[in-house]
Parts: sequence; C-alpha cells; structure tokens
Amino acid sequence: MATWMIKQTCANIEQIVSESGIDSLIAHILAIRGYSHKNDIEQFLYADRYDLASPMLLADMDKSVAIVATAIADGKLIAIFGDYDADGITSTVILHKTILSLGGRSIYYIPERDGEGYGLNNDAIFNLRNQGAELLIACDNGISAINQIAYANELGMQCVVLDHHDLQYSDNSDEMILPPAAAVVDPKRLDCNYPFKMYCAAAVCYRFAEALYQGIGKDWQPLGVELLPFVTIATITDLVELTGENRIIVKKGLSQLSEAKNVGLKALLNAVGLEGKKLGVYHIAYIIGPCINASGRLGTAYSAVELLLCDNESRARELAYYLVALNNTRKKLTEEGFQTAIAQIIESNMEKDKVIVIHCPDAHESVAGIIAGKLKEKYGHPVVVCAGNKEVLRGSCRSIEGYNICAGLNKCRDLLVSFGGHPMAAGLSIYPQNVALLRRQLNDECEMDLQQMTSILRIDKQFPVSETTLTLAKRLRIFEPHGNGNSSIYFADKDVQVVKIKLLGKEQQVVRLICRSNYYKQSVVAVIFNARLRIEELIKNTWGEHAWQNMLSGKGQPIALDMIYSIGTNQYNDTEHLQLQVIDFRASAINKEGSLR
Repeated sequence: MATWMIKQTCANIEQIVSESGIDSLIAHILAIRGYSHKNDIEQFLYADRYDLASPMLLADMDKSVAIVATAIADGKLIAIFGDYDADGITSTVILHKTILSLGGRSIYYIPERDGEGYGLNNDAIFNLRNQGAELLIACDNGISAINQIAYANELGMQCVVLDHHDLQYSDNSDEMILPPAAAVVDPKRLDCNYPFKMYCAAAVCYRFAEALYQGIGKDWQPLGVELLPFVTIATITDLVELTGENRIIVKKGLSQLSEAKNVGLKALLNAVGLEGKKLGVYHIAYIIGPCINASGRLGTAYSAVELLLCDNESRARELAYYLVALNNTRKKLTEEGFQTAIAQIIESNMEKDKVIVIHCPDAHESVAGIIAGKLKEKYGHPVVVCAGNKEVLRGSCRSIEGYNICAGLNKCRDLLVSFGGHPMAAGLSIYPQNVALLRRQLNDECEMDLQQMTSILRIDKQFPVSETTLTLAKRLRIFEPHGNGNSSIYFADKDVQVVKIKLLGKEQQVVRLICRSNYYKQSVVAVIFNARLRIEELIKNTWGEHAWQNMLSGKGQPIALDMIYSIGTNQYNDTEHLQLQVIDFRASAINKEGSLR
C-alpha cells in the first residue's frame, strides 16, 4: 500500500493569481511544483513560445564546430560512434544527416549490446580508422572513455565528444577528468556556462548541428524542423527532466511529430496505428520509443538507424514492421521473465527482503532492466535482476525513493566485476556464485526498514470529484507534456460514493466506476486500469461477498472510497467526455477533522 502525501507550499497563491492572471487552482499547482515567479510561470506554461539559449554557450562548442567544419571542407571521412538505445540512435541519425547535408563524408558505428556493451572500444576504433576515418565523433558516450580516445589519438584520429552523462572526478577533489579529445561538449562540465544542464545526447547533437550550420553560414531552419522530432523522441525515452529547455523542445516537437515528413518516422507511425493522430508523451514513451529501442535490445540498432535515414517508402515499411515485431518479442520476453522472477521471489521468500536480488538464467539480458522496474513497482522494494547464464552475468538495478542503489553496490564492490549508475538505477557485472552473497550483503547493509519501503504518492490538491468538469480537464492540459520532473497532476477526494461498477476490455481488467462525492450528487465516470482483482477483494473484504455483485448490477447500497485520481477525457462518437483515472484507492475512513489521511 502506497503512502499518500499532500504536497505543501508556502507561496502566496493570491499574489501569483494577481501577478500572472491565472486562476487559483492553476496557481496552486504551479506553486507546489516550484513555479511562483511570473517569468518562470510564463516560460513553463507557454514553453513552445520560447527559444533555446545560444548553442555557442556550451563549453567547447566553438572548437567542435571548427573541427567538423574543417573536416567537411577538406573532404575527410567522419566516423560517428553512437549507442544502441533510442537516444544514441537518434543522436547518430542527427549527426549523419547534418554532415551529409553539408556535403561531408560520414559513416556511423553502433556497438552490439551483447557482444561489445556500452561505449567506445578499441577494436571498433581500429576498424573505423582502417576504413579511412580521420575524425571520430562520439555521441551519447565518450565522456568516460579516457583510454579509448587516447587510443584513437594514437591511430591519428581527431576526436570530438558530444555527451550528456556525468563526468568523472579526481579522488578527493572536484577536478574534472575529461577524455583527451580535441573538443568535449557536455552541459554537465563544471566549466560550462550553458544555463540548462539536463539535455539528452540527441539534444546536445541537435544544438551542435545548429551551431555547425550557423558557423558555416547556412540556413538552419529547414533541417532544424526536420530533426526536431528525433530530439523529442530521445528526450522522452531517455527520461531526462521535462523542464526548462527540454520542455520547450518537447512541446514544439510533439506538434511536429504527427506531421513529420521523414519517410521512416511516417512508416513507423503507420505500423503502430498512429499516423495522422495527435501524439503525446505516452505514445512516444510506450509505443514509438520501445520499437526503436527494441532494435538495440534484440537485434541490431542499425535497423532503427536505417529506418530513420530511409528515403524509400517500401524499405521503410519493411523496417518499421520488423521493429514492431521485435518489440512484440521484447514484450513477450519481458512478461515471461517477469512471471519467472515472481515465482522465484515467492519460492525463496524474498518478499520479506529489503533489497530483492534474483538471478533469472533464462531471462534475456536486454530486458533485465524492464523486469527490475516492474518488480520494483509490484513490491515497492529496490530490485536487482541478473539475467542470462554466462560466465559473467549482467544485472540491472531499480531503486525506490530514499535508497541509493549505487551507494549500496559500492559497499559490496568486492563482490562485483563492475558497476555504475545513479541512485535510482544502476547496472552491474557479477560472477554467478556471488549473486547469493550480494543478496545477503545488500540486505545486511541496508539501513531502511520494511515499514519505510512503501512507495509514496504525492497529491497536488484535495479536490472533490463532483467539481471536476470537462472544461477543467481541458484547462489542465496547459501542464502537459507530463514526464520526469513534471509528473501528472494528482487530486484526491475522500468518501467518494461508488454506485455502480462495470468491467471493460477483452480481459475485463479495466474497472469503470460511476461515482459521486458524499457532499454533491453529480455523477462522474472514473476508470481504474489493471486493478480488477484488488478492488474486487477490497469490496468483498470490507462490505461482504454480496457487495461485489451488487456493484456490478448497480442495485446495492453505494460504497465509500478515498481515491487519488487524475482528470482527463475520453473520446466517444467524435465527442469528448470527462473521465477520471483512479491512481490509488482505499476504503474510506474520515477522521474527526474531516481531512484526508
């Protein structure tokens, strides 16, 4: 059961309303998300009207532009070294299209996830040099490739790094350790004066392409419009924060995605049934992005790169359907691995572990992170999933608020071949015989107790369901797009009277509620996804076995629920209707003060 917490703010809501000319509800939501000054509010709400800062403010941007412009003018072969995820794939596409459009010579290389792993490697660098490459551009990697870039230099290759990952620092000091490249563009450099730090790699490459066009004296606008959808896809799928300049990029990019003229993108949209439809973050995060990522997980990322570079409609259709098929396979492998992991957790009594650590020999390495994420959501505990049956296993970790998984792994580093990542997500390599030891040591070292390991649902405002309207749902769209750093808006209400339940969908896993507030009699439609068993058990256990059937028939007494919900709409017969989505629920219990707990 998640812990419900109502967000608080000390901001003067009346002053925000007066200064910005917005209503009090919008002002309240903005304030609790840290937007209380007029300029910040306007930039957030109307992000698509704002321009990005000059790319020349990025450290080493002037050097990188001069190096690549000279290489193009001299006819040198430029090698782009990308990565196998959607960010690395789109970064590669952006750079390749940019260089070719300026008359340059470009080849690209994407390492294999299973055979090579992430980042630059000496064998690939040697082969690129043998093909005649004189300039190497590392995108979505390279910031930590000290030895590999030194090797490229030894082979006579000039190197440029366009990355967004965290830098390495000297022990016990704040001194940056940069790779020995001729230019290193990364907004997270300590000496970088660029005002926004949270770009994905594709955004860094996009700004480089803009600066390169400007440096050569070419009109950037046509290519900039063509490439913006790629940056939008990468920004969403790489889970960087949708604030500041990322919000500007995504708001502009989403409006262009459905009208994109790129042959490959159009073919992919058609293959997944989205061509001509208005696209949002959901479509990119859960439909388009996974298809692009699937090529690097189960096949070769070259398929996705080829698709996005393709000008032949027939070949594009073929590639698009291939990626969709790969993603379907990925989903199947994920579900099989997820169910196997659950069975192992139950059999080994790991549900009581503070940190769940499992080895799934039959699970595909490429979906270990997805499985770990699903297990974290199910159990509310940090999870480590080691997959495959090789001499050295690869593992993926997903954590919860309050537990730094990287710090935990650091305490167990003697058991690991390697590890790295962030407080909420990490990767590791480990010998199979050490997995059980890792489980024991992570749990012994974990200072959190089981009671603290509950997920937290943060509520924007307590708000009666009966006051929700279609007009309000449309007004709240000004907060879109939602994503990392700009979460969906959650409201809560207590003692909501549910008068009827209807089960929808092929598997009848969608629960449709007809409900009304105890204080008002207006009925409102709400839906709950993938929680049919949970609500059925709650109703039977709280109100008796007969209550569930009474709810389905609509003939019994109403039941009272507290619920967290978001306000949205549903399209039916070309008409838009108000529809709430229930995020969490429980049997009502009103305390003496009448406030929601």
